[in-house]
Amino acid sequence: MARYGLRLLYGVIVVWGAFTGAFFLLYIVPGDAAGGLTAGADGADVEQLLAEQRELLGLDRPVLVQYWDALTGALQGDFGQSVYQRRPAVEVYFESFPETLKLAFLGLLLAVVLGVTLSVLIELTDWKWARELLISLPPVAVSLPPFLVGLVLLQVFAFQLHWIKAVGDQSFLGLLIASVALAVAGGGSISQLLTANLRGALTSPYIETARNWGLSRFDIVVRHALRNAALPVVTSLGTTVGVMVGGTVLTETVFSRLGVGRLVVDAVDGRDMPVVLVAVTMSAVIFVVVNLAVDAVYPLLDKRISWDG
Repeated sequence: MARYGLRLLYGVIVVWGAFTGAFFLLYIVPGDAAGGLTAGADGADVEQLLAEQRELLGLDRPVLVQYWDALTGALQGDFGQSVYQRRPAVEVYFESFPETLKLAFLGLLLAVVLGVTLSVLIELTDWKWARELLISLPPVAVSLPPFLVGLVLLQVFAFQLHWIKAVGDQSFLGLLIASVALAVAGGGSISQLLTANLRGALTSPYIETARNWGLSRFDIVVRHALRNAALPVVTSLGTTVGVMVGGTVLTETVFSRLGVGRLVVDAVDGRDMPVVLVAVTMSAVIFVVVNLAVDAVYPLLDKRISWDG
C-alpha cells in the first residue's frame, strides 16, 4: 500500500504543478482580463478605466499575493468568478464538462475497439500483402494529429455528404464523427503496443500447448494470447486518457462543438484566469485519478503483481 501512497503524493504534486504552471504562464503572457473588458474604449479616460478594472479584478496586487489567494481558494473549491460571465468559474466549467466527457469517453472506447480489432486482424491474416498493409496502418494513424483527421472528416461528412452541420452540430452522429477524429491516433498507439505483445505471447510455451490441443488459430489468438498481451495496454490507458482530454480542445474547436475545449480557448484568449485555472486543474485531476485507478486494477488482472509490490 506504501507504493499507492507514494503514487497519491505524486498525483498531488502533478495537480499543484499544473495549477501553478497555468497561473504563471497566463500571467507572463502579454495583456490581461482588464484589457479585454476595456477593449473598444477610446479617449483620454482609457488608462483610468483600465486602472479601475485592474483594481476591481485585483490585478494590481503583487503576483505572489494573487497566486496565494488563488491557491488557497482552489483548495476550498472556490476558483473565483469568471471575468466575463460574472458567475463562479466552477459553475461555468461544469456546464460545459458533460459534452467533453461524452466526446472523450466515446473517443477512448473507439480507440480501444480500433486498436484491438486491428491487432487481432494482423495476427489472423494469412495473406502476406494484406498483413504488411495492416501492420503499416498503426504508425500512420499515430502520426495523424486529431485536428487534421477532424478537418478531413468535416470536409467529407459536412461539406460533401451533408450528414452533419459544419458548425455546432450536437447530434449523436456529429458526436460520433468527432470521436473518430479523436480515436485514430489513440487506436494506432494501442495497436502498436498490443501487436508487439501479441507476438511475444504467441511464442510462449502455453500457446504451443494450446496448438497441440488442436485449437483453432482464432481461439489461440483471441481466447488465450490476447488476455496476457492486453495487460501492458491497460497500463497505457492512463496516458491515452490524458492524450484524449488534451485532444478534445482541438477537436471541439474544429467541429465547433460546445465543451470544455472551446471554453478554454475562449478563456485563454480573454485572459479569464479563474476559468483557465479550474479547467487545467480538473484535467490534471482526471489524469491522476485515471492513472491511480489503472494501478489499482492491474493486480486484479495479473496475480503476479501485488498491492504491496
